[in-house]
Amino acid sequence: MSALENDNDNDNDGEFDGEDRPEGDGPARSADADRRTSVVAIVGRPNVGKSTLFNRLVGARKAIVEDRPGVTRDRLYGVVTHEGKSYVIVDTGGLDFGEDQALSRQIRDQAELAIDESDLILFVVDVADGLVADDREIADILRRSNRPVLLVANKCDNPQREVEAQAMHELGFPVIAVSAAHGRNAAELHETVLAKVEHTVAEGTITSALPGTRVAFMGRPNAGKSTLINALLREPRVIVNAEAGTTRDPIDLPFEFQGQPIVLIDTAGLRRRKQIERAMEKLAAIKAIRTMERTQIVVLVLDASVGVTDQDQRLARMAHERGKGVVVCLNKWDLVARDKKRAHEIVQQAEEELVFLEKPYIIKTSITGDGRDTGKGHARGLSELMEACLHTARALSRHIPTADLNAELAAAVAEHNPPMFGPKPVKLLYATQAESDPPLIVVLANHGRCLQPAYERYLLRRFRKRWNLRGIPVRLVVRARGRGNSERARKVVDPLTPQQRQEAAVFLAPIDARLKARGITGVTRETRRERTADGELVTIHHIRPTHN
Repeated sequence: MSALENDNDNDNDGEFDGEDRPEGDGPARSADADRRTSVVAIVGRPNVGKSTLFNRLVGARKAIVEDRPGVTRDRLYGVVTHEGKSYVIVDTGGLDFGEDQALSRQIRDQAELAIDESDLILFVVDVADGLVADDREIADILRRSNRPVLLVANKCDNPQREVEAQAMHELGFPVIAVSAAHGRNAAELHETVLAKVEHTVAEGTITSALPGTRVAFMGRPNAGKSTLINALLREPRVIVNAEAGTTRDPIDLPFEFQGQPIVLIDTAGLRRRKQIERAMEKLAAIKAIRTMERTQIVVLVLDASVGVTDQDQRLARMAHERGKGVVVCLNKWDLVARDKKRAHEIVQQAEEELVFLEKPYIIKTSITGDGRDTGKGHARGLSELMEACLHTARALSRHIPTADLNAELAAAVAEHNPPMFGPKPVKLLYATQAESDPPLIVVLANHGRCLQPAYERYLLRRFRKRWNLRGIPVRLVVRARGRGNSERARKVVDPLTPQQRQEAAVFLAPIDARLKARGITGVTRETRRERTADGELVTIHHIRPTHN
């Protein structure tokens, strides 16, 4: 039996061995494309329009853009397709040599990694500012990289600016004047890049959707989401800083665990709405929420020293209502592990406050020691965390055989008969799973909507326990026999009485007036009384107009 199937009160302090490592970075490629797909990196100092250019080339608002420096921090990958050709493009943070803070150094490290893996570099400068000292320093770095460089003179919104851009040839790079915000000369830039990039592959060889189970790490700021991802990848792939809100754009990262492809998604920390001060932070939060729509599993990362907050509850409920599997991660467990009483209270609180998640896996993790932010620290609980994600993903997509489902339904009815539906007994005839992701179980009965909520919960508990459907939403619908075919479920009761025909004529009079006003004078009417599958009598009017 897997350790995940045991009671979560036991400490998950198994050390992550680090044998499961990612196979690559950036967008997914076919096996043949690994050798032929070109990578184009966008570099430059802060606030010159790199992310705007990235969005323009990709054709979507993938990167957050704001009129202030330092918005982009991590490497952000996208796929550009033009005239049947595709290549990978990488957005990087602004290179600021005037600051020596830890965050600035990490941004420079990420940019240097993008330069090293690139086949072509788009060096973006701001024409309005002209060439400054940082631009010249970046140019020196790019010359030493031995990569082909195309200087993109951005913010050329008019012909005068294009003339000014020609003076930038002094850096020794080919120059192309563009306006990323307005799309000026965007087609020319596409053609220039395609001409300089060798081994460009046909459209469809590269896909922006990485294969595998998509696992999004979500939670409040500084809960340790980026640290966990770096520990899993065993490298400083995303920037970690004590400053809240370091991560802004969602970042998809390929990973493999126990032979299973997984996509780890780092997201921005989510605070309460009234605490969001800047438009950029609001946009980052929106992107994080939208990320939930394209994922299967949400890892709710909690700071174990704080416990479950109202914001954590709202985020968990949001994922649950959207049909996502949820795994609860009590991170920074080393801060509370020594206090056994406090540790037990935190786990108990998580179970109580997140009871609507239907007994999700609660995994305790910690990253300690030197290099904890760069993926080299001492990690505990990561194997259990990934196992829980895979277990939850399998439960989410599980299809239960109809025979097994009906056997469990019969056992449940034998143990506890369903309550009466008014004066009539309730007979549960048949059960089948209609959908997956999340599971939808349809129970056919002799009456529609005949089960009380308590009995429905009883059935769901039986199904969850039988097939270990933990941490996922399971829907149960009770329908009357024959309800699936509405036309067949209805049957004619009798012809209309004279009084009913008179009532129908009164009902149809305004409709006839509107048809006449529109020039429709000839109509064929059919009115009849029918009984639905629920036993309700209804009047059906069929009107077929004939145009003059």
